[in-house]
Amino acid sequence: MNTILRLLFLLGGLAIWMQTARAGEFPDSWFWDDQPGMREAHAALEGRHMPAFHVSDWINGGISSTGITGKVVVVDLYATWCGPCMRAISHNNELLKQYKDQGLVIIGVCTSRQGQDLFAENAKEHDLMYPAARDPDLETEKEWSVFYYPTYAVIDRKGIVRAVGLQPSYLEQVIKKLLSEPGP
Repeated sequence: MNTILRLLFLLGGLAIWMQTARAGEFPDSWFWDDQPGMREAHAALEGRHMPAFHVSDWINGGISSTGITGKVVVVDLYATWCGPCMRAISHNNELLKQYKDQGLVIIGVCTSRQGQDLFAENAKEHDLMYPAARDPDLETEKEWSVFYYPTYAVIDRKGIVRAVGLQPSYLEQVIKKLLSEPGP
């Protein structure tokens, strides 16, 4: 019995250490995840290769795996009806201008069932300058665990998801950190 209890204690400690080590990369206050289950769902994506996109109707060019290999990728999962999402587009454009030559790629994914019919018109109206596509069947929304808009995910040069659910005001700090890391 003592051996089983010791083993359970050690496993519990290991689980807590792993969660703290991963969660400690960026402060919890940088994320929108304030409801039960959100942070856990996003943390489950972190440390893994980025999920696939199930999108259509690319504007501003599309993306391919070879086009993003060795790049830091920001995925902006947004909705056309979301005010904060629309305000974030100009900030995304500025980040792209500033860091593109250092290896930054930004990809927009218009998700949410409501408002996808306005996707192209909306992108033009807000002068979206990076590749973006629609998520008509909401498969991408599901794979990326989108609970709110915008949901930002950041992928490192090795294709590993490092943060999901970032608030836009902390995006640049994460980008700078990942751009400073070596590529594959």
